[in-house]
Amino acid sequence: MARDKDQLFIFSKSELALIKAVFADNDALIYTIRKVLLQFPLTLAEEELIRMSVTEPVYDVLRKRILPLMSPDFPLNQIPNILTTITNDLKVKSIDEMIPLFEAKQLEIDYLEQQFRILKDIDYVQESSISLVGLAELKDKTASRQFVDMTAYLFLLGYIDPSMTMIKVLAGQKDETPEQQEARLSKDSSK
Repeated sequence: MARDKDQLFIFSKSELALIKAVFADNDALIYTIRKVLLQFPLTLAEEELIRMSVTEPVYDVLRKRILPLMSPDFPLNQIPNILTTITNDLKVKSIDEMIPLFEAKQLEIDYLEQQFRILKDIDYVQESSISLVGLAELKDKTASRQFVDMTAYLFLLGYIDPSMTMIKVLAGQKDETPEQQEARLSKDSSK
């Protein structure tokens, strides 16, 4: 979607309106999407909820928040990228120390890409997959594999949940006007 004039956040007014329309007072959908992203089993009703609710525009706003693609449409100082989460490590660690962190980051990206494919098509069947539970297993792995997998696992847990919380916060309440939503978000961002 195109950037609004004087847009401050990554989401345009129309994207914020979509987030409000879909997610405001809709914890069932927020939790069901989180279940997909964290590989929890879904009920048939939850699968149907994903089919009905995760339209292309909804998918795009979720992706923009969780696994954004570079775009010239982002406002100044709002270009999100998951790789920025290793910025501080790059400043203080050696190349050798960064190797497993790069491997973990690629694993995180691959995992999120995999789960977004499922979110886009809940009936998608893949041959090989990255198991979140498997990443947390320590047994029968080399120390290096344990480090990479655990780094990816802990990052994903600490990234997906807050990302869904942000969608919930952005959505606000159904009875909130767009002006009230914008004022609330501007106030929250100045803290």
